[in-house]
Amino acid sequence: MKNADGIKKLFGADQQRYITGAVLIAVLVGILVINSKLLIWFVLGVLLLLSIKESLTLYTLESAPHYYIWATLLWVGAYFTKAPLYCGLIAIMIYASYIAYNKKLPLKVMLPFLYPALPFLCIWSVYELLGRSGIICLIAVVVCTDTGAYFGGKLFGKIPFSPTSPKKTIEGVVVGLACGTAIGAIFYTGITHSFPLAAVVAFFVALASVFGDLFESYLKREANLKDSGTIFPGHGGVLDRLDALLFAAIAMLFILSLVPLYSEINFL
Repeated sequence: MKNADGIKKLFGADQQRYITGAVLIAVLVGILVINSKLLIWFVLGVLLLLSIKESLTLYTLESAPHYYIWATLLWVGAYFTKAPLYCGLIAIMIYASYIAYNKKLPLKVMLPFLYPALPFLCIWSVYELLGRSGIICLIAVVVCTDTGAYFGGKLFGKIPFSPTSPKKTIEGVVVGLACGTAIGAIFYTGITHSFPLAAVVAFFVALASVFGDLFESYLKREANLKDSGTIFPGHGGVLDRLDALLFAAIAMLFILSLVPLYSEINFL
């Protein structure tokens, strides 16, 4: 009876979260099975625009058409170029130039293109570089790290991990990193062709995902918000769901740029 009560306590309060998660997983699996470059680009583009909208609230910026116009242009450019990150850098350069020229916009209007736009371009770069397998490896590490940290915190958590997010615990983070590294090492072996190297890559990707989640928590606390949005019941907004993935994609590109097999590839 005690075990049953414990399971009910663990799962009962977050039932909506699990239902939404199951639907999202089903959609994700369908997209990856189809494996259409155009479809993946389109879905990521829609998520980018939604994330830009959420980021305006987090940065306390007034919504304006120019954010969505430039986000759309850079995303279209990313589809046709071999260096997607340059599209984001061009957008930032244009904003910086305009700000310097007429001083009518605040400097922070560039923030949505630093985050989340650049990390989204990193996700697309992972797909361009490694195809579906790269995305699967990235998601596998992030999901295992997040799931391990969540349940590890629920079951063992005692010591707070950071003042930014008091509910996260060191025990949960350790469990999450262990899960992400262990599972990720298996997935990344197919990319690096070396299990020890795969474990190192997986660990740093998992670690980045932890801080991606923490950074999103920081932004929400600064903006005095519980969630970045409401589009996903039980999960909040797009950034609430993809925060860890955004940092993980950056880390994955960087770590792979140090691996001999990919060191001569232009990751920008």
